[in-house]
Amino acid sequence: MALFHQKIDPFSSFTINLGPLYVERVFDSLLIRQGVKDVGCMGAAERFERYLDYLKNTTNLHNHTQYAVTQFYKAHFYQQSANQSIQKESAQHFREKALCYYQNYLELSARPEESRYYAQWQTGVLQDLLNYPWPLAEDSFVKASAIDTLRGEAVKRIIDHYVQVKEWRRAYSYSSTAISKFLDKNPVAHRRWFVDFDAYNWSVLKTHRIICYKLGYIKEKNTGSGTTDTQTIPQRSQL
Repeated sequence: MALFHQKIDPFSSFTINLGPLYVERVFDSLLIRQGVKDVGCMGAAERFERYLDYLKNTTNLHNHTQYAVTQFYKAHFYQQSANQSIQKESAQHFREKALCYYQNYLELSARPEESRYYAQWQTGVLQDLLNYPWPLAEDSFVKASAIDTLRGEAVKRIIDHYVQVKEWRRAYSYSSTAISKFLDKNPVAHRRWFVDFDAYNWSVLKTHRIICYKLGYIKEKNTGSGTTDTQTIPQRSQL
């Protein structure tokens, strides 16, 4: 595994904005410089644990940006550790830590970069997974959407929640937004932090049509060929 150039600052906005795969390779390089062997052969859980140990021992942070980025890395690595954990208690503990560090990052970083969107989005995800009151999670998702208007994952999480609890009118208000703003507008060419394709593809339309059907906003008409065509009848005044 090739080492990264000595002048690259792993705690800079430049590094964090290159996405999770690049960040992990940077941390692999940092571990190798410390003499850790067989980094490339480690399982994901062990690697994330090693990354966090490195961050715990890192004290030579010289400015506000470096400290803020460290909070983001800790949040991301704890969240990934939770995803790798086979014990529910450990996973919950890691998620609580991740949530805390994401919130720290959001307080410290004011620039509307992709990492800020991701931190706000994942704050909502973690609040939902940890059974925080739904209004807190929804507020986090709404804030995330305001940070990056090209990203639809946060809106998708809100839609999924209201579909699950069968609050169809609330789901409709958000799914209508998803149709107009995100359908067939995948930003993956310009975004790196875990773009969810289902927030932009046919799944958006499928979910919207289900919601419309539940509200009685879909009318079937005979096409004359023995098949039916469905037509969405928007009735915003009824919401």
